[in-house]
Amino acid sequence: MFGAKNQAPPLGEPRAMVAATPRVTASARSESTADAVIKWEMREARFWSERTSYVLDRLRGDWQKHPEYAKWPDVAELIEQLGGPTEEIVRQLPAAARDAMTMCDNAAISRSELADRLSCDPSLVQGLLRQANGAFYGAGLARILRVDSAIDRIGVAGTRAVVLASCVDGLLSKPGGAYDVMLNAVWTHMVNTGPLARLIAPAFGADPEEAFAIALLHDVGKLVMFDRISTLRTAKRRSVLLPPAWLSLAIEQLHEPLGAVVAHRWGLGPQAADAIGAHHRRQRPATRHPLAETLFLAERAEHTARAGDVFDFDGVWSLGQLSGDTVSARGSLRRHLRAA
Repeated sequence: MFGAKNQAPPLGEPRAMVAATPRVTASARSESTADAVIKWEMREARFWSERTSYVLDRLRGDWQKHPEYAKWPDVAELIEQLGGPTEEIVRQLPAAARDAMTMCDNAAISRSELADRLSCDPSLVQGLLRQANGAFYGAGLARILRVDSAIDRIGVAGTRAVVLASCVDGLLSKPGGAYDVMLNAVWTHMVNTGPLARLIAPAFGADPEEAFAIALLHDVGKLVMFDRISTLRTAKRRSVLLPPAWLSLAIEQLHEPLGAVVAHRWGLGPQAADAIGAHHRRQRPATRHPLAETLFLAERAEHTARAGDVFDFDGVWSLGQLSGDTVSARGSLRRHLRAA
């Protein structure tokens, strides 16, 4: 039932949540002018909560009809766990992280004051110095050992990205067994996608540091799902048993809207939430959303690089119906990928 032939097609938007969006013809999609691209309409937090519930209801209904329903009781329990109140299924950011992000967004705070406050958190200090001395910022420059110097080098936006990265790291749990391997793979993918997103962001008119930060979070919905598996494992005091094919299907359909819910829960704003919630560009792929388009290309590039395959730039660009600067994006990725 869960093989490729039997998987449900990409979900349509619930009728109550469909925005009035013009239809895009094939000829319009082939045009390269900005006029042929639909502008993204901002979505409220409620949209993503309702969409998450919609997907869960569909998963629940399909599973209840499955002939092996009684054989895998943990499936139904995981669905119920994920359907709980947002404040229960999504961990709030630690108070220190919330304070750090507030400081980064406060233009009245001086760089020296920001450095003093962030220096109190060893994990943030480590992250800031790692970014400042990394290949992107530190190539050919003297090594930095001070927090204030690190902030001067990477900027406030880069500092905010480091804060977000430390928050995501705190979401990593231990669901046990094969799920630990899957969780580590997701985390590695997110970490590797960040630098690629920062690299190609200008080609889509997106802010590089914002793209970097959101790329570090783009699959956070998957982390929440594994966190719920971990919670279930603790409650049952045994390993959680889920059909691998079902789990893959559930992750595929749920991680985008659930990730957008996380972004709103953490106060990252609707732009970030919409980018995370639509980074596979399935529902309205012809729309113009610089961050979502950046994430789509960066994620595809990371998957290809990790597999050691040849990157089909033109094929990926067409698949995502991307609207950025192809020359700039291709040139930025050429140094990191084997292009077709």
